[in-house]
Amino acid sequence: MTPEEQDILYRSFSDHRIFAKESLFVETESKQVVPMTLSPGQLRLREAIKKQRDRHRPVRIIYLKARRIQATTGTAAEFFHSTAFRAGVHTVVLAHDETSVRNIFGIYRRFHDSYKPFAGKIKLPPSRALSDRIYYEYGGDEQSSFIQIHTSGNSNFGRSFRITNVHFSEFPYYQNPGAILAAVMSAVPKLPDTTAIVEGTAKSIGDEFHRMWQAAVDPSSESDWLALFMGWWEHPTNRMPVEDVERFANSLTREEREIQGRFSLDFQQLAWRRFTIHNDCAGDIIRFQREHPATPEEAFTANARNRFSVPHIQRMPIQRDAVAGELQIEQVGLEKKLVFLPGERGALRIYRRPERGRAYALGFDSAQGIDVNEGEGQADPDYSVGQVIDRDTGEQCAVLRARMMPGETGRYMAALGKFYNLAQICGERNPGGGGVSALEAIINADYPAALLYHRSVQPDQHPQVRSDRIGWDTTGVSRPILLSMLDEAIRAGALHVHDPITQQELLTFIIQPNGKPEAQRGCHDDCVIALALALVVCERMPRPRPEQNSRVAPVLTRYGQKPDEDARGRIVRVKGF
Repeated sequence: MTPEEQDILYRSFSDHRIFAKESLFVETESKQVVPMTLSPGQLRLREAIKKQRDRHRPVRIIYLKARRIQATTGTAAEFFHSTAFRAGVHTVVLAHDETSVRNIFGIYRRFHDSYKPFAGKIKLPPSRALSDRIYYEYGGDEQSSFIQIHTSGNSNFGRSFRITNVHFSEFPYYQNPGAILAAVMSAVPKLPDTTAIVEGTAKSIGDEFHRMWQAAVDPSSESDWLALFMGWWEHPTNRMPVEDVERFANSLTREEREIQGRFSLDFQQLAWRRFTIHNDCAGDIIRFQREHPATPEEAFTANARNRFSVPHIQRMPIQRDAVAGELQIEQVGLEKKLVFLPGERGALRIYRRPERGRAYALGFDSAQGIDVNEGEGQADPDYSVGQVIDRDTGEQCAVLRARMMPGETGRYMAALGKFYNLAQICGERNPGGGGVSALEAIINADYPAALLYHRSVQPDQHPQVRSDRIGWDTTGVSRPILLSMLDEAIRAGALHVHDPITQQELLTFIIQPNGKPEAQRGCHDDCVIALALALVVCERMPRPRPEQNSRVAPVLTRYGQKPDEDARGRIVRVKGF
């Protein structure tokens, strides 16, 4: 072969899609052995690996999926391609039971035994296949590269040798997933040519898999795991024939029509969904969503009484590509300007930038330091969260979510409020949660006190008559009012939540057996409370006066009339919280 022909050959060999179709064989559900054509789920995995390779970072992928989308076969093809044809590559696959070990090894063994030399030229190296592993010889070393399949029962596995590729199959069903992950990953070098794939169907909220997923989708976290999701409706084989199209169309429920519109489904896909719910899941929609989720939020839907309307939440237009970053003050000449600096990570996620002349509401919940895992396992303390919504449309515009001390929380909320046209702010004042300190920090940041929520002294107090008591006081009486306000806005379609983490918290906010509404164990509710507090601004605070009005009529306070000091509203001398 000429050098040009060799170059073309090896470029084609490096293209995983071409390699799989040319040289690998798989067994279909009808028991036929055919050349491997990458499915949509397998293509998505290929794109995710390439994305991290292009960043020259170690490949770390967490793959949340529906059942039977061939993710295991896709991972096996990736690892076979990278192991069999390179020296010194050590690939390990961990499965949750012996049956899965045999099934997964059967996939690798078929790749090995039926391998067709690529382009008739690139053959397998000398090899030796055993009952649970395959060795490939390079440079006289008979065990230079290998593929091993094991159960996940031993938490000390992997401590004695280096691992290049590791696949955690059905990770949520391991006996001790956290310990196993830590032990195995300690044997994987932090090098760009290493790959770790954690894959599985959701099992329970608050487990290790759920925590890893939440960290992967949170731009403010330090996690380098890339979140990958594949829903049931994206897999081409999830469909059944429809004999009488007109009759089937007339039988669709309201829920089925909504799902059809959200995901552009045809009748054959809906027929498969209906059959699977009633026959495989005994009519249990929650069980179907766990096994065959359409979205990540469905996979982790609470298996309990939800406080908020699930159908209304799931209709909200979610955005998974929000711009993350931080607010920063920059010196422009003699002027200091507040700017948003986008980045790969950041505590602030923006879904709609501030627009001149629009009014915004900002609700915030200051962290109390409560561990949602109640001291068991890895600590997961709560967050300080700010929610910005458009007062006219109810659209969620930004989410600030980070672990901060109360003073830092207040200063950041003041900056966020200024960034959004001096938004009106409502925050909890509960001393135990640091609310008083956060509110004090907002005032000390020269934020107009007229734009802070002042709670009423009397139940029938006119909203224009403002007391000196700043912040929402959460009590056994006011908390149900706050949650009901949020629930009504969701059911009325007056609120449009784009943030996936906020939607997830809404879906895992449940009514406990004792009747108390709160986050399910292992989950957070900071985004929920902050969102409800933003609604307090919309429902209980008068709209800010237009900026063009140079003088604003004095507003009555508990201490009488005082001269106006701000064109956007009155600044009230704070007498106490």
